[in-house]
Amino acid sequence: MDIVDSHVHLYPGAEVGSLAWCTEGHPLHGQHSVEDYLEATKDLKTVYSHKLRGFIFVETDRKSHTETETGWKEPLRELEWIRRVVDGKPRSGEGHTSQHAQLCLGVVLWAPLPSGPDVMQRYLDRVQERAGSMFSLVKGFRYLVQDKPHGTMSDGNFIGSLRWMGQSGFAFDLGVDTRSGGIWQLEEAAVMIEKAHDGLPDYQKVKIVISKNRDHDGNPAREPFAAWKTQLTRLASFSNVYMKVSGAFSEMDPLPPEDEQGKWRSEVRDGLVERTRSWSGDWLREVFSIFGPERILWGSDWPVLNLGGGGSRASWMNWWAVVDGFVKDNLNKEDQARFWSDNALGAYGCTR
Repeated sequence: MDIVDSHVHLYPGAEVGSLAWCTEGHPLHGQHSVEDYLEATKDLKTVYSHKLRGFIFVETDRKSHTETETGWKEPLRELEWIRRVVDGKPRSGEGHTSQHAQLCLGVVLWAPLPSGPDVMQRYLDRVQERAGSMFSLVKGFRYLVQDKPHGTMSDGNFIGSLRWMGQSGFAFDLGVDTRSGGIWQLEEAAVMIEKAHDGLPDYQKVKIVISKNRDHDGNPAREPFAAWKTQLTRLASFSNVYMKVSGAFSEMDPLPPEDEQGKWRSEVRDGLVERTRSWSGDWLREVFSIFGPERILWGSDWPVLNLGGGGSRASWMNWWAVVDGFVKDNLNKEDQARFWSDNALGAYGCTR
């Protein structure tokens, strides 16, 4: 079966200093390249006989601000880097080769949504200049709202940017964090989507792809789970809204580390699947029930899921194994294919 990873962050070691969140000593400090990513995923083929078709690159939250073009420097620098990956023209030591050029199926870039549609158009012009021949791979934009104050998503300029994106054919990656930020983020997201879609035909309504959204522990007996389910149901009532099932290890109790060779024995991974089914089952079951198998995407959130996932060379496969256990038990073959690849390609309009 083909696998499309809809949520991957990559960055070269020479540009780590441009990341807004990655100070020296951070567990994810240092290069995380295409070669590192392929090392983390290699068991997919050798052990499980599946094929990694490719990934959607999602911006890595580089230092930026929305007010003037000077604040776009690092996001545009990131674009130039991912273009080198796509063009198969690496700089020395970046960790990719011409053989990796076809792995990137789409790109989600940072964008200054709070500045409104006129600024977004100006930013898009700069993106097109820097992207050159790979501009067709730019499928969407992201502006992280999970750490922003109340009112960010419902602001008039933000809504205007979303309407412009929908009419221009770009998706919006919505990063919310109800675990740390609170359920209000989902409530405000619903208001945002309603305003962004209001009065537009379906083909002009911006596609919203939700990520990093999980209740604290997935326990259906707890009140927060019920509130989360209510708000998720409201979000799913809008057309053109998708949900990513992306790596949640960074939000769980940490797993034991990989061994000294950077490997996990298959029996250890099988035990992990069994231990986490009790946590993941209710959460995943609700997500699939609410959105249906046609609007849910597989994503790893690598390398962020290394935080608590058992190590950089184990975490991707650990998360895949956890979700695969649920998928095999609950989806037919057709819906499995949708989840693992087709939905991601459709949500982002990937044709590569």
